[in-house]
Amino acid sequence: MPRRKTGKASKPEEDDAAAPLLQDGGADLEAQRLYDDEGSTSAVSMQSSFGPGTEGDGDGDDEMKSRKSKRGSRSRLISGGGTEKKDMTRWDAVLWWLIGTLNNISFVICAASAKDILPTSVGVVYLANSFPSLIIRLSAPYWFDMVSYELRMFGCFVMFISGFGLVALAPGTGLKLVGVMLVSSQCGLGETSMLALQSRYGNTALTAWSSGTGAAGILGYFYVVLVNRWIGLSSESTLLIACCFGLLYYAIFLQFTIPPPPTMASEDFDSLNTSSNNLSLTVSDRLRLTLSLWKWGVPLIVVYFAEYAMQSGTWSAIGIPDVSDADQRATFYQNANWCYQVGVLISRSSGMLWRPSLPTLWVMPIAQVGLLVASTLNAAEHWWYDNSLLLASVVVGLFGGAVYVNGFRMIGEEVNADVRELAIAAAAVSCDIGTNIGEGVGVLVQSWIYTQNGIKER
Repeated sequence: MPRRKTGKASKPEEDDAAAPLLQDGGADLEAQRLYDDEGSTSAVSMQSSFGPGTEGDGDGDDEMKSRKSKRGSRSRLISGGGTEKKDMTRWDAVLWWLIGTLNNISFVICAASAKDILPTSVGVVYLANSFPSLIIRLSAPYWFDMVSYELRMFGCFVMFISGFGLVALAPGTGLKLVGVMLVSSQCGLGETSMLALQSRYGNTALTAWSSGTGAAGILGYFYVVLVNRWIGLSSESTLLIACCFGLLYYAIFLQFTIPPPPTMASEDFDSLNTSSNNLSLTVSDRLRLTLSLWKWGVPLIVVYFAEYAMQSGTWSAIGIPDVSDADQRATFYQNANWCYQVGVLISRSSGMLWRPSLPTLWVMPIAQVGLLVASTLNAAEHWWYDNSLLLASVVVGLFGGAVYVNGFRMIGEEVNADVRELAIAAAAVSCDIGTNIGEGVGVLVQSWIYTQNGIKER
């Protein structure tokens, strides 16, 4: 596996006391106390997530600093404390935009080709394209800090190429679905890894990444339309050519200059393990860290649930002007998804321009659920039933993209630097939880609207 450049950072100063779990009065984790050799009690040390601490000048100072840093450190995981981050150049921003686009374009291409992959059961393709990603994100907090970014992204590259190769060339349906699952795994592993990594760079990297993932929706669908429908190549050829995106994806990652973790000195930084040194966290610690992120995770779950329930359910049951016409339903569905992707691209690109508060972050998912309810009732009753409905699809994309970029920004600002990357990786599962629930509810929503409109086709 090719080596990649690594950055340097100066040693940060040690803190004498542990940081608070959550700013603004969040819940504390209970300190777990063990007896030391002298019989007195002290808190068990929560070692740095992403590298060892710096050394003191003498044995006595080392022991004193060690005891101070241990005291209460297990009980407090999350803080708004600042940390040294890599200075971003324009080239860095371009790399982050490109890697975001190429990471998610694989998912979009598979979704856009679902009817060609398995014409009789598109829903199965969607499930294969989302469920493996959910499993990876659920497990991420328990192993990500033990595997380097290089190894994870190399795995993404292999899954990207082999996934599209199987979908394009495999003779049977089962192997084609395995290919889709590999693509889903690549997308989930890559997104979770790069979201965690951007915390070493700051908000510019997060905005560039988010903008790239927003662009992936438009570019992925455009690629399929261009190659398959306009140029006229077969679906198999369209998917096989997509392997080129995998080569470009990994080549771009190799251009990254990854800085060391914020708590690690540059001379201690192992270029072959740019993820972290193994965390001294138990499974219980990791679970509690994940659950402590609820105030950002819940808005992500809810906003994704509402938008995917609309995409897979409501929009698929609207046809203007005649809902009984399958072609008109297909046309509205396609146009609504294009408009949605435009909204996502705009809002995910706004991270440097608009920084909403936490209450606003919660208001947007509530408004998204309101749009879900209103649009579903409207699809059944036809109160507002013309192509101006597409404006609502843009708003859905704006809400979804804004919660994504600002939710992860807030986590990066609030979480203690020692566990920041692990926390962001843990929070990323919220997106997949909301997506999978929304797709399931969408099946029921579509069926209900069909019944209300007297549509027999399923």
